Amino acid sequence: MLEELYIDNFILIDDMHLQFSAGINVMSGETGAGKSIIIDALGVLLGDRINTDLVKDNSRRAVVEGVFDVSGNNEALLFLSQQGLNDEDEEQARVILAREIHPARINGRQVTVTALKSLGAWLVDIHLQDDRQNIMKPVYYLDYVDGFAGPITDLRQEVSSKFQLLQAQQAQLKELQEGIQYRNQRLDYLDFQIREIESARLYEGEEEELALKRDRIKNAARLLKITNHLLELLYDGEEAASAHDQVGAGLAEVMQVKNDSFFASLAEPLESIYFSLQDIANQVAEFRESLDFEPGELEEIENRLYLISRLKGKYGSGVAEILAHLEKARQEKELLLASEDRLKQAREEFERVRADYLQKAEELSQRRSQAAVTLAARVHQELMDLNMPNICFEVRLSRREIPSSKGIDAIDFWFSPNPGEEMKPVNKIASGGEISRFILALKTALADVYNIPTLIFDEIDAGLGGEALNSVARKLGQLSRNHQLILVTHSPQVASYGHRNLIVQKTVSGGKTYTRVKDLDTDEKVVEIARMLAGDSYTQLTIEHAREMIASAKTRKRTS
Repeated sequence: MLEELYIDNFILIDDMHLQFSAGINVMSGETGAGKSIIIDALGVLLGDRINTDLVKDNSRRAVVEGVFDVSGNNEALLFLSQQGLNDEDEEQARVILAREIHPARINGRQVTVTALKSLGAWLVDIHLQDDRQNIMKPVYYLDYVDGFAGPITDLRQEVSSKFQLLQAQQAQLKELQEGIQYRNQRLDYLDFQIREIESARLYEGEEEELALKRDRIKNAARLLKITNHLLELLYDGEEAASAHDQVGAGLAEVMQVKNDSFFASLAEPLESIYFSLQDIANQVAEFRESLDFEPGELEEIENRLYLISRLKGKYGSGVAEILAHLEKARQEKELLLASEDRLKQAREEFERVRADYLQKAEELSQRRSQAAVTLAARVHQELMDLNMPNICFEVRLSRREIPSSKGIDAIDFWFSPNPGEEMKPVNKIASGGEISRFILALKTALADVYNIPTLIFDEIDAGLGGEALNSVARKLGQLSRNHQLILVTHSPQVASYGHRNLIVQKTVSGGKTYTRVKDLDTDEKVVEIARMLAGDSYTQLTIEHAREMIASAKTRKRTS
């Protein structure tokens, strides 16, 4: 609730410090004294737009600061925690909002106006004449109805959890469905790549082999000449003894004196050289045979190398990378071919999750249907108490086109102020006396579930008299059991219900006009109500009447 309000340099207010208590806080005073200025300052504190016209003295800043008790206000505490604005060293009990022209602060830290408005929405609800307010916004209707559905927190949480799972499943299904549309094109492309690479029949090292063979064909004559000469030198020379023949002759000489240890030691090395020369000669002979190329073989090699070069331009820097790309394409093709099965499984899982969600959402909807009847009956009873028996009010449930984390229900409040008038959504009804009292009835009916701790009414009793005014006063007294009320009023009936009464006065000093507020004690409260009854010419009889009204209000508050 709002505990303190400090206003400095704001329109007619030079320096004002107000304290508020639980229950009903009444602000009264003559028309034009500045009561609405205090409400305007509160609106600025809670994020309303401001301009420099609100500043009394342009040589210094205008400031509005409020201290709120937020103990037990879970929504406000959650917001403070999420925004990092709470005091982590101790349990949060109070929050200080401050607005200057133009900085805004929460607990001393500068914040955006949006943050100020977001937190303010959980702290104060202001009802002005001809004003549309939070309670009338359809976005809150579901929560109101759920407040009459009994213990459904676990069911709501279950519906929300299943909706999150449904969304995740739907996203996966959509991804697979989009993949199927892309799949056929991709499969055609992969098939083309696989066929192109497979038809080339590549193997690792092939490019190097072909390049070497191409070079040998181009140099075949020179290589053949060198090979023949090398064979003559090593093995089968006709004009002179070859190396093989000479080593053989040397080995024969050594074998004749092999009983000598020196020559015996030469036998094995010479024999090894002899056979090595023979092996080398065989290799050279085989190489010479390989130099016998078929006509057109060079062209075939060039064509093959060109094919490899073309595939390298598409799939990799070498044959090894081309073959690796082939394997990757085969694996991707297998995955795509299996995507039909995955899509079928995803559809089945989506339908299962959807049915599970709808089952719980239907269960929640049934609870809401019963709660809607209870809420409508409660509001109707409140309207009866406010002498408005002819107003029609309905809570209508319909099925949402698109399910949400809160279920499948859409809820609207319908209202008709007079018999025979067409029912219309509450938020589209023009403001007026009926709407003001209807809002009071609705807030009273929702007292246990409407979680805004401080409710401000600016002349909600305007235009009312007689029993209608008395019933509004009684209803405000009843509403104060669950909420802190701050009332701007000209009605003595309403003022008599105040737990705390403040009088707003306009004074002139030094040629300047100021708005002042005085906290009234018990006797001063009696005098102020007498003034509201009869004006400044009140009598002792009026004083007694005022005392009777206050005593009667106390009795009604105790028994309501």
